[in-house]
Amino acid sequence: MAYAALVSLENTIHRFLNSDLFSISVEEEQQITSLREYVTPIRDFLEVFPDESTSWDEQMRELANAAEDILDYLVLEKVYLPCEEESESHPSGNHRLHLTEVVEETIPKVETLVMFEEEYPDDARADGLNGRIMKMRTEFIDIYKFYDWEKTYRRFREKWRFFPAVCTKFKSKIQFIHHLNKTRNDIDSIMEKVVAIVNDSNRATSSPALAPVDDIVGFPQDDADASECHRSAKHELQLEKVMDEIALISAEVKNIKVCSSSKEVQRGADSSSLSSSSTAPPIHKNSLVGFEDHVMNIKDLLCGEQSKLQVIPVCGMGGIGKTTLARNAYDDQLIKEKFDIRVWITVSQDYSAQRILSGLLESLEEYNNQSGKEESADIKVYQILIGRKYLVVMDDIWRSEAWDIVRNVFPDNGDGSRIMLTTRLYDVASYPGPSITPYELGLLNEVQSWSLLKEKVFANQECPSDLENIGKDIARSCKGLPLAIAVIAGILSTVTKNPASWLEIAGTLKSAKTAEQEHIEEILSLSYVELPQLLRPCFLYMGSFPEDQEIYASKLIGLWIAEGFLKFPINTKTFEEVAEECLEELVKRNLVFVAKRKSDGRIKSCGLHDLIRELCIRKAQESKFFLNLVDEDIEKEKFMESIKNERRVSMSYLSLFSSYGGSTIHSIKCSKYNLVKLDFVEGVRLVRVLDAEPADVESLPSQLFDLFHLRYLAIRYHRNISSILSKLKNLQTLIIRAVKRSTDGFVISNDMMVPWCMQELRHVYFSGVIQFDDPGETCSLENLQTVSYVVSVCCSEQFLKKIPNLKKLKISCDDFYGGDQDCLNGLVHLHQLENLEVYSDGSVGLSYNLAFPEKLTRLTLRDLKLPWNDMIVVGSLPKLQVLKLKGCTCNGGTWETTEGTFPVLEVLLVERSRFENWITESGHFPRLRCLLLHSCRDLNEIPTDIGEIPTLQLIEVKGNVKESLLKSAEVIREEQEEMGNNTLQVVCIATSSTQQSYYYSDEVL
Repeated sequence: MAYAALVSLENTIHRFLNSDLFSISVEEEQQITSLREYVTPIRDFLEVFPDESTSWDEQMRELANAAEDILDYLVLEKVYLPCEEESESHPSGNHRLHLTEVVEETIPKVETLVMFEEEYPDDARADGLNGRIMKMRTEFIDIYKFYDWEKTYRRFREKWRFFPAVCTKFKSKIQFIHHLNKTRNDIDSIMEKVVAIVNDSNRATSSPALAPVDDIVGFPQDDADASECHRSAKHELQLEKVMDEIALISAEVKNIKVCSSSKEVQRGADSSSLSSSSTAPPIHKNSLVGFEDHVMNIKDLLCGEQSKLQVIPVCGMGGIGKTTLARNAYDDQLIKEKFDIRVWITVSQDYSAQRILSGLLESLEEYNNQSGKEESADIKVYQILIGRKYLVVMDDIWRSEAWDIVRNVFPDNGDGSRIMLTTRLYDVASYPGPSITPYELGLLNEVQSWSLLKEKVFANQECPSDLENIGKDIARSCKGLPLAIAVIAGILSTVTKNPASWLEIAGTLKSAKTAEQEHIEEILSLSYVELPQLLRPCFLYMGSFPEDQEIYASKLIGLWIAEGFLKFPINTKTFEEVAEECLEELVKRNLVFVAKRKSDGRIKSCGLHDLIRELCIRKAQESKFFLNLVDEDIEKEKFMESIKNERRVSMSYLSLFSSYGGSTIHSIKCSKYNLVKLDFVEGVRLVRVLDAEPADVESLPSQLFDLFHLRYLAIRYHRNISSILSKLKNLQTLIIRAVKRSTDGFVISNDMMVPWCMQELRHVYFSGVIQFDDPGETCSLENLQTVSYVVSVCCSEQFLKKIPNLKKLKISCDDFYGGDQDCLNGLVHLHQLENLEVYSDGSVGLSYNLAFPEKLTRLTLRDLKLPWNDMIVVGSLPKLQVLKLKGCTCNGGTWETTEGTFPVLEVLLVERSRFENWITESGHFPRLRCLLLHSCRDLNEIPTDIGEIPTLQLIEVKGNVKESLLKSAEVIREEQEEMGNNTLQVVCIATSSTQQSYYYSDEVL
């Protein structure tokens, strides 16, 4: 993983040379610039010829990591050990003091002074100098110990966690060395007396005279060459050694003669940049090639005539398509109509009773009418399901104990309810009952394998005849495993579609190991080898997330950026845009699957297949990229040994860190809920990522804010955030969620003041209220893109112009914080804003001057008071795609839209909004895809013209609504079916007084 280390080092060099948080000398600038000149050609070489670095990849990775750590420590030294009186001591800046040399040369000469005192015990003059000599000796010995303690780079790194205390202890000694020139007069006066005593003695004993004073102290005799205050001599020497080794590799790279084929050149070009297409690929359902009969069989089992509750286990090897089969059946329109309730829960290897039951309950939340009752999760699930026909899918079960946890929460209503399980293990599949026969999935045959590969690579196009036989050989090599076929298809999709390229891949597959499981691993490994260099760290990093976890793209991208995997953009693109392209590329290669997409087609969340995740973990640990610790019972001693010299650690809990400071660690991620202390942070001075979002933090120690290099911080915390947040000058992403307690529920945080000095800040998520100081004449937060959420009183024109690149904003305009009728008017100055959510306690009336930026694509208004006429302003937004009106009290009982409004709106959600009549036409919402009406209890009906919108796919009515509203939705469905429109889904779930249920859709919008 040398490439990732080199990119990260380049980013560190860039920040070092361009930082305004500390000053650097001309010598330092020259040295670091020289380092960059060595590093960049090596990185460029790896992009074009990724397979030519095998012999020195590990060495290069270690050198790049070492150079980066030296720079990071040098930054800490500059930030926390400033030479306050440097300009006073050496105004010209032309002097240089080699501290280590001074100390090491001076200590033995001071010892000579001590020997002098011992040799003249009876001399009154020597006795008078005794105290001064001993004091000087003590000073120098302490200083020597300090420099000996940090003498080598590795020892310094290992003991850096004690550095603050040591700095305090030796502060006076450091200052003594820094300003040694000021003590020369005192030294001279001592030495004059010493020399006089010695000379007197010499005349009697002929002993040699002492060395001149300047030699003793270590100064050159020419004042013009006097030394400069220079703290970082050691770091420069260490960096110089590393640079020498990097230079050797750089020279080797320049001398490598590679006879590259046109394919290799093309691959290199693909590796250095990704597609810049702004249009997201279409969302395809999982391919059913080879699964058609299986889907029909499962549907027959689900819809069979047997009224008793049935368990339908599906089993087969990893990657064979169990989840794909279950998902296609689960999402089938017939199945949706047959079952009142459908629930999908993923169990995985790392499960617990609490997690399974709470997951079931959360999935059933909208059916739960027993709020306020203090009952256990299993009882609540049982009470919700009783009397209703339900389908529950429990995906990826590994142990029979998982079934024991839930077997009693599923009532047998005698109505044909079904439970479907997926598992790799036959014993687990047959465990629910002796009469159950698991549905086993077999491997694809050769014809099915080729059909699947052909569909994945060419979609609706024909396969060229000269590739067909080669393609069949490649498909045959995948041994009938759908996942392997999908992965190989991802590789074939990225290379030139000619026989030479395909023959090379076919040859690689044939050379793989013959054992079946090993062969599959070789195929999956090939997908990694074929990745461009810049995608490899991004891909491997996804293995640090827990198994089967839905990974939100915004979080993943923030972590990629904080880790330094992405090169500094050289054009107008942002880091986030480059990262999104990387993620889309991984999806195209079938290494990552999309869980949800946003309305504009961009990825909202994604995930990894279990076998792909195992590949990530295996490759990451082979290359010492990250360490994934899954053993919760590991002893602290073993833990300390296992993370020695690791840079990234992913684990379940943080408690083991309490006794150890891993000075090499740059990234710490925990995946499970636990109550933690962060007292270990003093020992991880170089950490860049601290992702403890699942964990509740008891307190924030002051040492946390000394993590100067911290870029990503995610925790759960419920107290006010200290004002010393401003010390985290490099922080890019700050996430502070509500504390989750098992007994008290969520505890909301209070306030947090964000300082204007945090220039690197990009995203802030806080469960409480974010406030900003008066901006005054301070500099702008140019990088800030997300704020969630801020009070409206802060949103003055002066404030908003200081955050010009904000893209996502949540804002509260409650009276408690001083909101008024004009509190949103200034938002028009946010020219880059795309996503806006506005909240209120319902007391603020926005009756005039409502204005939003024209680039807005998503708008949520919650609990606001506004007349329906103001919706004309909203409807005129030219790029608005998603509009959510939640609890808005709109004056007047009728919402009447006009021609030319909502030109590109795709999703409209109206929830708890009090209006009775809706007058509109299909042309007023020309691109509407989804209409969601939730708990609109006063609305009489949906205008029939809504059904005429050609793009409409879903009408969903649920909650406390009138019977007439439900009937109007049903009328639209019937009319559209008569006209041949079979794509429109109408979903109605009535609660409260109506208590009518049609069928439920779980479409994610």
